[in-house]
Amino acid sequence: MGLIKAAIGAVSGTLGDTWKEQIHCGTIDNKTLLKVGTKMHDGSNRSSNTKGSDNYISNGSAIMVEQGTCMLTIDNGKITNIVTEPGRYILDNSSAPSIFAGNIKDSLKDVLSRFTFGGTPAAEQKVVYINLQEIPGIPFGTSEPMPYFDPYYNTSIELRCYGRFSVQIPDAEAAVRFYTEVAPKGVDAGDLSASAIFSNGQYKSEFIQALLGGLAELSDQGVMYSKIQTKLVPLAQATAKNAVNWQERGLVIKSVGFEGPVTLSEDSKKRLGARLEADTQLDDRVQKAMMNKSIAAGIEAMGSNEGSGGGMMGVMGMGAMMNMGGNLMNSYNTQQSVMPQSSQNPNAAAGMAWSCPSCGASNPMNANFCSGCGAKKPAPPESWVCSSCGATNTTNFCSNCGAKKGEAAPAKAVPAAWTCECGAQNTTKFCSNCGKPKPTAPPKYKCDKCGWVPADPTKPPKFCPECGDLFDENDIQ
Repeated sequence: MGLIKAAIGAVSGTLGDTWKEQIHCGTIDNKTLLKVGTKMHDGSNRSSNTKGSDNYISNGSAIMVEQGTCMLTIDNGKITNIVTEPGRYILDNSSAPSIFAGNIKDSLKDVLSRFTFGGTPAAEQKVVYINLQEIPGIPFGTSEPMPYFDPYYNTSIELRCYGRFSVQIPDAEAAVRFYTEVAPKGVDAGDLSASAIFSNGQYKSEFIQALLGGLAELSDQGVMYSKIQTKLVPLAQATAKNAVNWQERGLVIKSVGFEGPVTLSEDSKKRLGARLEADTQLDDRVQKAMMNKSIAAGIEAMGSNEGSGGGMMGVMGMGAMMNMGGNLMNSYNTQQSVMPQSSQNPNAAAGMAWSCPSCGASNPMNANFCSGCGAKKPAPPESWVCSSCGATNTTNFCSNCGAKKGEAAPAKAVPAAWTCECGAQNTTKFCSNCGKPKPTAPPKYKCDKCGWVPADPTKPPKFCPECGDLFDENDIQ
């Protein structure tokens, strides 16, 4: 059972309505992988084969092949013809099987030669069309975090992501493999959509495994996790290469796109945060700032020193601390010692001196002019009493209640009232009559990755059915 191109067959017969049947694929969109051929004039008086069977194709029938499809004729479960070149073909049951697929691969010839053909067709025949176009928009998501070794931080972290990818059946050889390994069989088998295949858990697991292999290659190339989204093209190529099981079924991954940022798990956030803090502390400028902060805290605490010796013990302790700090700063190769003026003038450390705002020189508290530049001692800040809480302040806002100088503090918001089961009215977190806690409304959930909302927002599933993201506290509205 073979095919003859219509332009050649027109020499020996009349085209058009004189053919027994005309078969085409109807509409095949970018969501459909396989379409069963249908009779163009089924039930019409334009067809001369008014008594034909649904599972039999009359000799001399016309078969239409659209651009971007691979047409297969199936005779009693066997592939008898393979066509990817668009056009109109005539079924010739007296000829050998035909291949019209552009540059024919030897492996494709071998595939067809392995089938047994007879001069007379079997009782069951049909035409199927395999979509060779790219099939986009297939969602994916990581229900569990994926491990990734970050070469920059030299540590293993866990990533979460979601997005969409596209696949393609690239040529006639892949179309034969797809029909053989994936497509439903039998005369009554119908069309096959991409969603029917990729909603299967097996395919989801295999895609994540291929994606993990692609991420491992990015890690080997020295790509830190925050730069993964700039490497989508090589990631898609590496993922396609690792999807060996899909290639054996005739499918190739074409592209991978993330619909949100690649995020870290909570444990990975803490791990990298600790690592960044450690890296920051290795900077000698940061070390100096931390030492200065510690010494300043010691000076502040010195004023409240209560023990035998009182403030004098604080001065002596502060001097010892400053000497130790100076030694540490020297070990960090700093250019100057910590607080040199204070180490030479104990009065300054004890708060018994004032610092000149012009030149920075330290002066005794009883001196009215700076010994370094002659500037006049600055007047102490004017104090005021807060009219709201009575606290004494020297700044523009009260340090106790936050009221602005000369104004009253803003009124506190009155908590909303609620009624307890016992009937008592309350404004606190617990009932004043029976002690029961204030009831809380159940949280409502919405997927923070793709925006999907459950039918009952208070009772979400464990994982988002659209992108696979785990429902947790991040999805509470």
